[in-house]
Amino acid sequence: MLLLEHDAKTLLGHYGLPAPSGIYLKAGQNYSKRTLPPGPWMVKAQTATGGRGNAGGIRTCEQTETLDPVRRDLEGLTIGNLPVHGCRVESRVEFEHEGYVSLSLNTVTGLVDILVSPVGGVQIESAVADGAPLHRASALPERAAIIAAGTPLIDTLEGDPQALHKVLEDLAAAFLDLEAILLEINPLFILPDGGCLLGDAKLVLDGNAFSRQPQIESLIEDRSVDYPEAHLKQHHGFDFIVTDPNGAVGLLTTGAGLSMMLCDELKTRGLQPYNFCDIRTGGLRDDPQRLVDVLNWLCCASHTRVILVNIFAGITDLAVFAALLVRALDELSAPVLPVIARLTGPNAARATRILDSSQLDITVYPDLGPALDAVDQLLATSSL
Repeated sequence: MLLLEHDAKTLLGHYGLPAPSGIYLKAGQNYSKRTLPPGPWMVKAQTATGGRGNAGGIRTCEQTETLDPVRRDLEGLTIGNLPVHGCRVESRVEFEHEGYVSLSLNTVTGLVDILVSPVGGVQIESAVADGAPLHRASALPERAAIIAAGTPLIDTLEGDPQALHKVLEDLAAAFLDLEAILLEINPLFILPDGGCLLGDAKLVLDGNAFSRQPQIESLIEDRSVDYPEAHLKQHHGFDFIVTDPNGAVGLLTTGAGLSMMLCDELKTRGLQPYNFCDIRTGGLRDDPQRLVDVLNWLCCASHTRVILVNIFAGITDLAVFAALLVRALDELSAPVLPVIARLTGPNAARATRILDSSQLDITVYPDLGPALDAVDQLLATSSL
């Protein structure tokens, strides 16, 4: 899960990492002048995506009178298909130059990759492509190892050595304690006196570790509007992500990899999936509520016209699943959309009989190709 910049800076501040003074203002939230950090300010749209600067999501504000108009402009933006629900207002920093530092978990080697460059900011990628130095090292995911491997790299930055070393030490502590996947500081402001400030912070956390991170669970609960997918998973126990609000095909699927592959296959055919879903059939436990939740979300989506169920079962008894699916469809509060199901696995023949004998609009296929053909034909027919 990618944190908002404000939340990342707040968390990193607990580890001693310094950032410009700033506050988070939700969309439309009132404030008093005494709560503002010293001006002039940078007003930054808070969305869990990159490219905010290039999308016009970061503005300079010199006077208090212009702060609200700037906020309103930013709150009206959509960046990376995500609406802006709030802004971080922080003091503008006069810096000597910008650097770049990142720690990331290499899922192939299991090591922590360390990157440092004396060039930072929004043009870091093009600068490196044009020959700007980017220093690399790898280390075991241990604090001492990260510091030992990263120290020669951090020493290439032009700043106070003591301040730079402390930044590296604190980054290592935060990265490991928070069980992060990526911790990127870009830019790292190097101040005229050699000190450092976090200009921006990109912090990606492992959602599977949240049960060990009570402060993250509290953040998700308090700010569900900013982290809707994580909040949903926290409360429902499975993954459901809206990938295209205009998508016509609602997915009820299991297996993260298979579900992503299905999304790609639909797009190849010119069909737009509404969502990604990993329902995790093992978590149903003879209770249809998880299916009821997903089906209601799909049937209430404004552009969804068909539900594609794709269950490639290993140990799941498909007859039990089919019975639960019928119960769930009977319990829906929303009007039921046509359902095309592809079921493969134990007791598939019995599952097909259960679905065929219901009074519901369900068509079952044992193979994915014919199921996708049926989805395509249904959408083509309904658009006439």
